[in-house]
Amino acid sequence: MGAQKLFSDLLPGLIEFAPEIVGEIIDGIRVSIPDYDRPQGSPYHEVIRSGVEQNVLGFVEWLADPERPLERRNEICRRLGAFEAMEGRPLAVLQSAYRIGAQLGWSRIRDLLAEREMSAAAVSALADALFGYMDEAAELSREGYDRAKGEEHEKRDAARLLLLRDLVRRPGADRAALAALHPAADWAVPDQVTLVALPADTPAVRPLLDSDLLLDLHAPEPYLLVPGPLTGRRRKMLESALAGGRAAVGLTVPAARAADSLRWARRVLALVADGVLDDGTLTLCEDHLVSVWLLADGALMDQMARRRLAFLSRAGERRRQWLADTLRAWLRTRGPAGRMSEDLGVHVQTVRYRMRVLEELLQEELTDPDNRFATETALRALWLRGRSDRTGDGTATTGP
Repeated sequence: MGAQKLFSDLLPGLIEFAPEIVGEIIDGIRVSIPDYDRPQGSPYHEVIRSGVEQNVLGFVEWLADPERPLERRNEICRRLGAFEAMEGRPLAVLQSAYRIGAQLGWSRIRDLLAEREMSAAAVSALADALFGYMDEAAELSREGYDRAKGEEHEKRDAARLLLLRDLVRRPGADRAALAALHPAADWAVPDQVTLVALPADTPAVRPLLDSDLLLDLHAPEPYLLVPGPLTGRRRKMLESALAGGRAAVGLTVPAARAADSLRWARRVLALVADGVLDDGTLTLCEDHLVSVWLLADGALMDQMARRRLAFLSRAGERRRQWLADTLRAWLRTRGPAGRMSEDLGVHVQTVRYRMRVLEELLQEELTDPDNRFATETALRALWLRGRSDRTGDGTATTGP
């Protein structure tokens, strides 16, 4: 008997026994896969029943007319895949159900063939038709699963972005209240966070970033949030993901102070861009707290420098240079002339002469703790600002 003749002869029996076949497949799936063992009549059971029924009837229709479109079957299969995604199960569970259904369906078909004379080629063609049909159904479910997962991720990512922006724009916001405001984010707000500032158009490799990080890579000033402190493992992860780019890491703070961490990180990143700081791929705020503090208000620091270092502007360029070097060495070491001589690379008598000049120029400012601190701060800040060779009033200096 040929394949087409066999298919035609089988149709009446398949149509007659279709309800029984559907029941057997459902029972077989429920026994074999605990996730699908739900009470009959429950909504969950109805999803399974509908899927099995549409696939069995679809196969019968396909045998009757291979050119007939199977829109209903196709839609049901895609919905089954989407249902699995929404339930949070791996697709492998549904794929196992398809295999069980195909095996049980073929077992019943073999029963119908038991009293028929047929060629091995015809039987093989029928088996190929059944298992090919089920493979196609499984692939349709994969499409539905992937689409639902993609939509789910898009919704989750959008919710997480809103949550992140609320964290940095609403200082002091309650953690529980933020989480409740963005339930689709599926992200528990941690006790502490660390913000990381990134350059515009940063080349971050998204797949290398940990999945629990929150990102705003399309902001004019991109940034991301690391839950908790920046551990050694997290640091390596960021360095790999940045692919040679740069980033600045703020301090680890309570979640309600996320805006502070981001503000400090962005300040550090600006100092990196200006050439003031350079630690490689990642520059940590905690390694440069004094520098960040000193340069927090550039205009104010300019004014302070003009007042504290005005004496340098009255000296000639060459004298101005060694005065600044000597003053910096003394403020840094508070040491005897011999030690300053070693630091500056000049004779000890030269150091003593320079110090006498400075004492005449500054007088009590060298002995008053507050004045001394202000002068040292101004010198240090000016050196940091671009590692420049200029003071705030145009006076040439060198690094400390």
